[in-house]
Amino acid sequence: MILHKLSASPFSEHSLNHCLQRVAKTDKILLTQDAVYAYQHAELNERLANFSPVYCIADDLIARGITLNNPKFKAIDYAEFVELTLTCKQMISW
Repeated sequence: MILHKLSASPFSEHSLNHCLQRVAKTDKILLTQDAVYAYQHAELNERLANFSPVYCIADDLIARGITLNNPKFKAIDYAEFVELTLTCKQMISW
């Protein structure tokens, strides 16, 4: 199981699309920094929801005024982020 950590805005870079082409169903996805904006894009939200739960750093959501209301997305803090990295064999930063 791989943790795919995304931090760039999906509107300025193609890393999210590249990630979604390579992610396995058993992998985990974490949205950080400007990558959390993907939650607000209908098509990206739908594609990401296939890998439920999609983790988002809570502080990054708050800083950008985003509130999660989809149960397939989960806000986590930094302690939970560390726990998530420990449950995965490796992490890829996109």
